[in-house]
Amino acid sequence: MAVASERVDLRKYIVVSLWFGCNNDCTLCMLQGFREKLPPIGFDSFRNVVRDVKDHGLYENLILSGAEVTTFSELERYVDYAASLGWFRKIQIQTNGRRLSDAGYLRKLVDAGVNEFFVSVHGTRAVHDNITRRPGSWRETMRGLANLAAFDVNVISNSVLTTENYDNMETLMAVLSAEKISEFHLWNYFPMRADDRVGLVIDLERVVSLVPRLRGMLGPEQRPLVLKGFPHCLPAAPGVVFDSWFPETVLPLAFWREFEKSRFGYCPHREQCADWSCWGLSGAYVSAYGDEQDRLRPIQKMPEG
Repeated sequence: MAVASERVDLRKYIVVSLWFGCNNDCTLCMLQGFREKLPPIGFDSFRNVVRDVKDHGLYENLILSGAEVTTFSELERYVDYAASLGWFRKIQIQTNGRRLSDAGYLRKLVDAGVNEFFVSVHGTRAVHDNITRRPGSWRETMRGLANLAAFDVNVISNSVLTTENYDNMETLMAVLSAEKISEFHLWNYFPMRADDRVGLVIDLERVVSLVPRLRGMLGPEQRPLVLKGFPHCLPAAPGVVFDSWFPETVLPLAFWREFEKSRFGYCPHREQCADWSCWGLSGAYVSAYGDEQDRLRPIQKMPEG
């Protein structure tokens, strides 16, 4: 299904995390183990943040996130307030899509002002359900994607690549290619610790061999496969985009303390590379597979745009 849409430019977005409840329990969740300790932002603080964005003309698009923001009972109120400012061109929610299986609930979100959806899908059928540890979650998420096709909104898919879904990823992309999705994001798995205790990190050799096959599953190249958090110097096929830009994000300080433990951004060529938006390797990857000194190479000049 061809979808004509301008690709998202995350430099124009700000992310506000509203709260941290969730109806899944994903094995690959970055918040696993400390999600319950993160406080919600509260409406007064949220109102101050989005008003400040408008007053200073900082960002034209807003992302509402959390753990699973659709399990937040006041989401519609927050969306409605942000939309009432008349400033944001896009109001996106990041979601696992399960609650979007309720067409009435989805319509309320769209009517309130949500016009972009970033939907996480990590496999097909049992693979997805095993990752979310919630039987039936695949069925609900796919029903949510089907419901979204009835609305004039932009839809982006989000998948995290791990050892659990590597062999299923081609099938997943073939399934997603039939949906009303403008771009397909594939994230590298980054545990929020310095090692990979559960063996989910994929080595780059397997990533490099997989990417062209995934691109082939997606059909016309105007709907890109966007690689997130992978080293930008890896080889890529036409229709594949490296984009690891991380927008300004409003999160509790406890999150950033955990984030620092992961040692994101390591690369043996960091000082010689012109691409500072690349995340390089995580501490967990280096512990498992080494520093990839010979596979990675410094980018000498940043591409235009």
